[in-house]
Amino acid sequence: MKKVVLSVIFFMMAMLAACTKYQINEEQSDNNNPFPDYVYNQEKEQGVYGQSDMAIAENGYYYIINNVLYFYNINSDVNMPLCSKVNCNHDGETCDAYVSGINAENGTFECNCMNKKVMYYNNHLYCIEVTKDRDYYLCQYDATFGNKERITKLASVKDEQIMVTSVQASMISDGYFYYYTSFLDADYAKNCYIAPFYICRIRLESNSSREVLGEFQFPGDYAMKAGENNGFGVYLSDNNIYFYAGGTGRMYFYDNNVQYRVSKYDLSTGQYTELWTYTGDDRVDVFGENTGKVNSMSDGSYVRMDSNGNFYIMTSSTGKENDTLIKVNFDKNTSEVIYTTDMEKLYSLQSDGEYLYFFESTQSRETKSYFTAIDMNGTLKAQYEMEYDEEFLEKAKKFYEQFPEDTSVVVDASEICVYGIDERYILMGSNTNSDVYKNLKSLNSKPSKKVITTGVGVINKMDYLNSGTASIKQIYQNLS
Repeated sequence: MKKVVLSVIFFMMAMLAACTKYQINEEQSDNNNPFPDYVYNQEKEQGVYGQSDMAIAENGYYYIINNVLYFYNINSDVNMPLCSKVNCNHDGETCDAYVSGINAENGTFECNCMNKKVMYYNNHLYCIEVTKDRDYYLCQYDATFGNKERITKLASVKDEQIMVTSVQASMISDGYFYYYTSFLDADYAKNCYIAPFYICRIRLESNSSREVLGEFQFPGDYAMKAGENNGFGVYLSDNNIYFYAGGTGRMYFYDNNVQYRVSKYDLSTGQYTELWTYTGDDRVDVFGENTGKVNSMSDGSYVRMDSNGNFYIMTSSTGKENDTLIKVNFDKNTSEVIYTTDMEKLYSLQSDGEYLYFFESTQSRETKSYFTAIDMNGTLKAQYEMEYDEEFLEKAKKFYEQFPEDTSVVVDASEICVYGIDERYILMGSNTNSDVYKNLKSLNSKPSKKVITTGVGVINKMDYLNSGTASIKQIYQNLS
């Protein structure tokens, strides 16, 4: 049995083809490649149009499930944790593929992969390690998540009271790592949680030094000061790095609870420019006339861009509950509504620079959810209705028969995450609250409470865009 397991692991590692001690038969790889015309461009695949929860490699995707780093190999159609241990359950720190993040609730900052953000660049994986003293290191691994090396220190609370924050809003581009830092002030709460935030970059070289590109004052909260995500974004568009901070989720405040800061760094001239700021309580038409009402979906975690400097932001219309999608250009001071859903809610906005992708859902007993693609002007390109699992439908029917007036059981797409998109596949997963969709379900009808992700699947992107009828192929199914 061990020989079989080791053979599978070796095959998986060989197919990664990113470390010199593992080789791959190129002829065999080409024969198994379902996308022979695809040309890998590592600069484009860094989530330049908005945050991505996966790292894209030449022949597959890295992503994290329940604190374990997985790799889905497209050529071999194999999805496995990056662990070489025989008989490992892949559920704890002893697993080679285990990743830990900051836990702000219990004050645990030490971790090997801050905010569970993993990046792939030049045949290596990158994560941010945080020590007990809250030193922040950019760490490099080989493509099998082995041979860890601390490349450089990004910040230090102990030495300089500077911390890395919102690392999900970070990006590698042209040999630089772009990220946010913040000053950890002891009087942070007394100052209405307003603190200086710094936009930084650092070369992917040993012992390189941090370069501060710009600075802005911003009111955050304790979660942000602990390093968790809170409405920040970073993007590459039209030879500029754009930075977006803000939203409506400002905790502990009754005044000025809507805050936005947008800036850019010109890669050609080295000039940093503040493009737009907003401070206030009004949530209607913040981005311009008739742009709707900002909500939790309007913060930087969900905002996307295109290659022409346009931002795409989800808002809700003021006259009804239907969500809208607006296009905003802060350089030109223009804004417009490009899409209003016929349903109620929009979720999980993504961009590949050519199309925008999102879920649409109603919030009633007759719930429907669609995965929709539109072009950058709002014209519908494709729409796929998410299919419910038959077992769930039967349970829902019995529940409604027993409680005909109860409307508390509502299922929508808010708990489905699109990990990322490239020219080959769209990768998405669901958690325990949405364990109802076909090909995104766990094996157990009642997943363990400690399980976050229950199922992961891929959709062939071109099949979906060209026909709208593509189905989800499940590549991961939780067994507990």
